[in-house]
Amino acid sequence: MLDQDKSAAPGREGHEGRDGRVDFELRPPRLEDVVPYMDFLAQRDVSIWLDDSAQLPVGPAQVEKLLLHDAWAIWAISVDGRFAGVTSLYDPNPLTGTAYLSIVLGEQRHWGQGLGNDIVREVLHRGFTQLGLRKICSEILAPNGAALALHRRIGFHEDGVLRQDAWRRGKWVDRIVMSLLRDEFEDENNE
Repeated sequence: MLDQDKSAAPGREGHEGRDGRVDFELRPPRLEDVVPYMDFLAQRDVSIWLDDSAQLPVGPAQVEKLLLHDAWAIWAISVDGRFAGVTSLYDPNPLTGTAYLSIVLGEQRHWGQGLGNDIVREVLHRGFTQLGLRKICSEILAPNGAALALHRRIGFHEDGVLRQDAWRRGKWVDRIVMSLLRDEFEDENNE
C-alpha cells in the first residue's frame, strides 16, 4: 500500500551530513517557497536538466500548484533555515509499488558538497520504509554527468536509454532511465 506523504516525517533529515557536509532538513513546502523556486527555475544552469515543461517560463500559479497541491510526496530542501530546492517522489503506481524521484537543488553554492547525495539517500529511505515503495525510478539526461554519477554511486542501475529524447543546448540528447529496488537499497544501507 502506498501512502501519501507531505509531512516532515521523522527521518535522518536535519543532521550534519556525513564527513562534515552541509546540514539540511526536508520539510513540507510552504507558500513562501513559490517565488524562490521560480527564481531557481529561471536559472539556466538549474533548469537545463529538468523536465521539458521547465524549459519554458513558469508562473506563480503553476509553481504553487506543483509545490502545494499536485505532488504525491514532496519536500522542500532547507539548508541553514533557508529554502534551497525541492525533492519529490512522483507518479506513484500502487499496483507495481513504484514512483519516480526528482531533486532540484537550486541554490548553486551547495553544489559539489555531497548534499545531493545525502538528500537523495533520505528520500529513498522515506520512499522505501515509510511509503512502502518497491522500486524507485529516475530519468537523467545523458549530458548531466553529475546526476548520473550520483545515481550510480547510490546504487541505481541503468534500465535503458530513450535515444534523442530531449532538446537541450541546440541538440537532441538521450534520457537515461535508472532504478533502485528496495532490497538493493536495504543491502547497501543495512536497513
